[in-house]
Amino acid sequence: MANRYKIYAVIFVLIITAACSDSPGMYRRYEASGNYTRSTHKVKILFLSISDSDVRVNIREKYIKANLEKEMPDIEVEYDLGGGGQDYASKLKVYNSSGSMPDVWFSEQNLSTVVIAADNALDLSPYIFRWDFDKKFSGKDLIMPDKNGKIYCVQSGNDKFTTPRLWYHKDLFEKYGIQVPATYEELLKVCELLNAKGIVPISIIGRDGWTLNLHLLQTMIMSEDPQVVIDMLNGATDFTNPVIKRALERIRELVLAGAFPKNAVNTGYEPAINMYTSGSAAMLAAFSWELPKLEKLSPDTDFMPWPSARMGTSTEDAVQYWGAPLSGYMVWSKTKNPEAAARFAMYCATQDALYYNIESKSPTELNTGVKIENSSVLAKKDLEQLELTPIKVPSIWSAAFNTRTSAEISVQNSKLLTGRYSPEEYIRAINPLWLENAREIRDKGRDLHYRFHLLP
Repeated sequence: MANRYKIYAVIFVLIITAACSDSPGMYRRYEASGNYTRSTHKVKILFLSISDSDVRVNIREKYIKANLEKEMPDIEVEYDLGGGGQDYASKLKVYNSSGSMPDVWFSEQNLSTVVIAADNALDLSPYIFRWDFDKKFSGKDLIMPDKNGKIYCVQSGNDKFTTPRLWYHKDLFEKYGIQVPATYEELLKVCELLNAKGIVPISIIGRDGWTLNLHLLQTMIMSEDPQVVIDMLNGATDFTNPVIKRALERIRELVLAGAFPKNAVNTGYEPAINMYTSGSAAMLAAFSWELPKLEKLSPDTDFMPWPSARMGTSTEDAVQYWGAPLSGYMVWSKTKNPEAAARFAMYCATQDALYYNIESKSPTELNTGVKIENSSVLAKKDLEQLELTPIKVPSIWSAAFNTRTSAEISVQNSKLLTGRYSPEEYIRAINPLWLENAREIRDKGRDLHYRFHLLP
């Protein structure tokens, strides 16, 4: 299969740590080593936080806030709840253009590049290497300096173990005698049957085009030819590519077939998840970071390989994973106390990792010392299938799109969800921006961050 596509793939090894501890206490050890100076007064940090999903809320409330006094008693944090999606992106853009930033914030790569270009991001490499934070990672690509020798983000490394899944209710499928669809045509027939039963076929996060932005468009492309996504990551193709056009046509066909809720274009994050867990929707298109919640609220949950759009193409042979090197916690270059802000950013990345290790029983590249035990059967299945998939491709949304492209993609995907907007109109609107974006990718290169290997 890999020879046929001649695909270059990102290969990474799933590593689950074996040591066991509660909280790492890393910052107390820094203090003991004399590598930083504790302030005699509490340092105030303004932290811009994503606040539109249970995962991010739980990380902030149950980990970052809950462990702060113990781990960083000299830090006082003011929390700016920035919402999510385009609301969060807009807020960060306003901060960036004003010249006055939060001390620390979470950023995806398509937003990070703009902040870095405005010289608003602090180089964290002096602190990372002075405090041996780099030695906590099983893989080194996440703390590898950019071509200018600087590191702008710190993260948990859970994203590499996160992939979009098509979740479904096994009990409901069994009740109506529905076979798991293997092809796109079979998926359409399943949607037709479910609609006839008065059940929403697939719940998605439609507001601002969220599901389409982050994974459904890429999934539809990869279901026909994964090589096209690799070409996009390298800036080597554009939206006039016939495979991309057909992917857009399939999404629109699903809309017109009633695959998604009627108000999908206005459906936010948690309402979309709740539509599935309440049983109102038979399937849910969402990332695997939702697995613990879905299992808890809907024990009959399982996931299926995304249906293939072309004979001979198996979506079990190629998957998308979330994240990018410039996605993570960043620090303002003009913060009053860069050392304290850098420590807090690394603390946040560590709390992220603890959340995923403890709550989700999910691995991270940042080693917290937590031993992952008693994972559910579904969680093991998810990680095993991801590990066995030979072709692992980064998200084009997080790894390739710049700010202008991602903003316009959100607009175009929202229009596509109405069913009244054609792929041709979509392509005419987005392609000029993407051609500039692709030129930037080719000019800058991605060799430092994305190492593609020819599979045997």
